[in-house]
Amino acid sequence: MDTALILFAREPVSGKVKTRLSPYISPQKAADLYRAFIVDIVNNLKKLKNRDLTIAYTPPSSVTAFHELIGRSIPLFAQRGVTLGERLQNAFQDFFDKGIKRVIIIGTDSPTLPISYIKEAFQALLKVPVVIGPTFDGGYYLIGLSEFTGEIFNGIDWGSAHVFSQTISRIYDLNRKFHLLPPWYDIDTPNDLTFLQSHFLAMKLSGSREFPTKTSQFLQI
Repeated sequence: MDTALILFAREPVSGKVKTRLSPYISPQKAADLYRAFIVDIVNNLKKLKNRDLTIAYTPPSSVTAFHELIGRSIPLFAQRGVTLGERLQNAFQDFFDKGIKRVIIIGTDSPTLPISYIKEAFQALLKVPVVIGPTFDGGYYLIGLSEFTGEIFNGIDWGSAHVFSQTISRIYDLNRKFHLLPPWYDIDTPNDLTFLQSHFLAMKLSGSREFPTKTSQFLQI
């Protein structure tokens, strides 16, 4: 295995995930929605050929919950670190220490993320050491490395609207070339959820092959 794809996920517990969707939907419904996101994203990623998928979960006590959610065919490992930056850095370090040559990490906030963007990311890492995909809220949905550069994750205001811009500045300061993926959207706020419902309807009517069925069932589209 010379490439790895890691999905960062949090246990879908009421009041712990997608909290900004309340009071538009209840904390329990937000957790159920996030659970559907995870299932749809995993099912979509399974379509990738020759890409070993691993799920990095948190909190450490949630391994049983993830086995129940997605089965036991996909390897799991617990995220390590306090901040998101520490957890990302540790995950990259662990996989490069195993001899992996290219590692991509994506999140679980975007069930409609096109699989073609991930394919593009892996191709880009054959030419440049960093690939990144920005989100419209100022973060990023994907980051990939072909060499370990932990300093990329230092000095970032995690959870702010400046994560992407600060990360790009870090990459530039470290003199690393990078490939920029097309922007995409996360689902964090009621407005995001309204857009997702419209997007789902358009995908369904167009006959899209990447239609996220579990999330659609939850939203009754």
